[in-house]
Amino acid sequence: MKKSLLILLFIISNLLKLYSQDRETFGIYEDSLKSLGIIMRNGANDRIKFEASAKFSNLLEEALSLKNSFNYPFDSVNLIARLTSPDKRFRIFNWVIAKQNGTYEYNCYLQSFNEKKKKYDVFKLNDKSSDIIAPETQTLDPENWYGALYYKIIVAKNEDVTYYTLLGWNGNNGISFIKLIEVLTFRSGNRPFFGAAIFRKGKEKSKRIIFEYSNKAIMTLKHEPQQYQIKKRLKKPEKGKRFIMENVKSEMILFDRLVPLNTSLEGQKQFYVPETNVFDAFIFEKGKWLFIEDIDARNKAIRENRNQPEKVPQLQLYSPK
Repeated sequence: MKKSLLILLFIISNLLKLYSQDRETFGIYEDSLKSLGIIMRNGANDRIKFEASAKFSNLLEEALSLKNSFNYPFDSVNLIARLTSPDKRFRIFNWVIAKQNGTYEYNCYLQSFNEKKKKYDVFKLNDKSSDIIAPETQTLDPENWYGALYYKIIVAKNEDVTYYTLLGWNGNNGISFIKLIEVLTFRSGNRPFFGAAIFRKGKEKSKRIIFEYSNKAIMTLKHEPQQYQIKKRLKKPEKGKRFIMENVKSEMILFDRLVPLNTSLEGQKQFYVPETNVFDAFIFEKGKWLFIEDIDARNKAIRENRNQPEKVPQLQLYSPK
């Protein structure tokens, strides 16, 4: 009994020692990253911001390559978005630099667990959004990424495939903003890919969903429980009716329906705004995100907060509208 207690105390002592060493090692990185983050936000001009961002990238990649880095929160680096998937498979470090010309630069690192090698891999994502033709149809990879600032990760499974659905924001061209629904999957070798043909809107099939709207508007795009109606066939007709409408509650990706300010502006997305209190959604069923029209958004939170910007965790560089 005494010997077992001594062994236990020895193990605890070593674990505490290792934890203390990790805190000290990563704390040094964390302090430097925090200082660089302030410059990325408050730099006097683009050159100063970009230089700070480049140093930040190099330092972050170095820190994430160290053993035990996945378990370190970097929680004082609060000028970037830090998101961890609900299943702890990966996490994202994501930030955007606001340029003086009204456009934005997107940066992202993805740290994911490699099941085969039993270690974490680090991927730098390179924004090529301005070069991607018909992005709704493209499968992308870390070298060709549709740049965005992510604020939500949704886990959806279908048989042996796990789809990580990301909600994000893109500042686009300065006169219109973009919100997008992106899909991340991991293939053999733990390599991440973006885009999956799992969105269905009637006969339309898409690999990602992109909403473009006026930069003066605020668009709702969020994941939450809501309700919608389905037509249900009756076993026996009642009062001559063969069908009834039934309310169904479900988790869904809920969003404003976008419309032009007037009909003459049809197709000019910089003049699109949310239609008042009209919501549509995507619901995950049988491995697909299915489009549903006219959601009855009775959730109190959406009625009260629909005109509030999305709350991006741990982000002060920019809060997307």
